[in-house]
Amino acid sequence: MELNDLVVFGISHHELNTNEREAFIQQMPETIIHELFQEKKLNGYVNLSTCLRVEFYLDINENFSMDELLDKFSLKKGIFIKHGEEAADYLFKVSCGFFSVIKGEDQILAQIKKAHALAIEQETTSKILNIVFNKAIDLGKKFRTESMICHNALSLEAISLKFIKESIGFLNDKKILILGVGDLAQAILYLLVKEGVKDITITNRTYHKALEVQSVFDVNVINFEKKYLAAAENDVIISATSAPHLVLTKEELLPLLNRDKKYTFLDLAMPRDIDPELSSEENIDLFNLDDIWKVYNKNLKTRDELMESYSFLIDKQMVNLKKWFQYYEERKI
Repeated sequence: MELNDLVVFGISHHELNTNEREAFIQQMPETIIHELFQEKKLNGYVNLSTCLRVEFYLDINENFSMDELLDKFSLKKGIFIKHGEEAADYLFKVSCGFFSVIKGEDQILAQIKKAHALAIEQETTSKILNIVFNKAIDLGKKFRTESMICHNALSLEAISLKFIKESIGFLNDKKILILGVGDLAQAILYLLVKEGVKDITITNRTYHKALEVQSVFDVNVINFEKKYLAAAENDVIISATSAPHLVLTKEELLPLLNRDKKYTFLDLAMPRDIDPELSSEENIDLFNLDDIWKVYNKNLKTRDELMESYSFLIDKQMVNLKKWFQYYEERKI
């Protein structure tokens, strides 16, 4: 077992836009990785996929070449591969929020924890991955505690709400539909309720999960099959499902919409939930994740400087990680 067996493979929003990330996801990378794991060409993997990145942390078999993995993808644009110490250093920086649009934000650390926990539950992880991920999670916590980078930080959901308000003004008199009840959808729902929005409807493919959310928030719940009718009746439609395909298509939705009414659609899913062709309609404003980041410009320089000033914590954790592997090798001898 060596640190050189660690590899990170994937894409992110830094290199690819929404369309390009979707094209990569449509090649079903998770299926490819899992098949290699079942074939014993990988000793383990952790899938860290979010709305902005699709990354697989791999423990590769000594006889496996990454060229074999790349050959399985027809679209290779933007794919990056890092090995050994470089891969560990990259994960450490991801856990601290160096590569997040909102530098130092908390959400990526929660996503790393969740991805690692799922890999343990599904028995796809390995000893190397467990060591590196545990150290990355510990580092992420320490980095935020010592730097206080998250003090008054804007989250993705906060930026999304800010984006909507800047686009259409006050929300109190608007009817809002939210598709999906995942972490992001619930975080946005919480902010909308806090904002004083009274008329909120939620829907989810699994109905009982929507009812669970309703037990916490004063919202309306509808069956997922009625989402098209609901979209036509609401002013703002926010979609953040985990569906691998479009949830709202132009063909089915357009005949139901009121031509004299203005609609705002916010698609926070990856792959996208809402048909991009809807943006061609005069009474529809359709925004996606790439649009949202354009509103995030404030305090960027200050946060960058703060991140860099505490980057020494990453160096210290890398030293700890290398010492662990050195100790492991010495005990084997």
